[in-house]
Amino acid sequence: MKRMSLFFAAIFLSIALFSQNGNLKTQAFYFRFGLSIPTWKYFGATGKSDWSDMNMKRYGGVFEMGSIFMLNSIKIAKGLRIGINVDYLSVNAHVFTFDEMGNSATNLNVFVGSKIGPSISYSPVKPLVFDVFGKINPVWYGGSATTFSGNTDANEAFTGNLGIKYSIGFNLRFSVLMMGFEFNPGSMKLKSTDTHEFLGNSMSANDKGDKTKMPGYNVTIGLSF
Repeated sequence: MKRMSLFFAAIFLSIALFSQNGNLKTQAFYFRFGLSIPTWKYFGATGKSDWSDMNMKRYGGVFEMGSIFMLNSIKIAKGLRIGINVDYLSVNAHVFTFDEMGNSATNLNVFVGSKIGPSISYSPVKPLVFDVFGKINPVWYGGSATTFSGNTDANEAFTGNLGIKYSIGFNLRFSVLMMGFEFNPGSMKLKSTDTHEFLGNSMSANDKGDKTKMPGYNVTIGLSF
């Protein structure tokens, strides 16, 4: 018990020694990469049950670089600031592998865009910062391509420009290290390169439409300066 008390006392003393007004620079530049997992509601599906007979596997990746511009002139409270979070470049890919009509297939979805929106940053101690953000995510280019192992005539590709997605999440920054968690929903208008028809929500029985729902979760690590 005595050792435990000394351990916690050391922690609180360290916090007291390092606590200041926060590590809230005027601008924090970062780059990060990590996993991007498409949700089960991709392509207008209602949930996991819609994919149950397809032996579906899903994975993906993301790379981003951007800045958080801290509005230090607007002081909400000690260690608490609002800012503007900009991702100059956001590259995101989602991959599905599945079985259909006796063939194995791979579906690749790629998005290249930017993000911008407000953020709130809190620094309880100098090297530690929490950021909460909400951003609009214009997609400058998006594409979806499906290839079938045993029937190349069924291969198809769709492309589109100026789609709109969104980004809601938070960062944990400690010194130069950064970890991010994000939900990235939204839709794209993707048109066939052959027939010029829209992809729509192919997993939905009721709504084809001209927009395709493509939500995902991102978990990233990176460096912030």
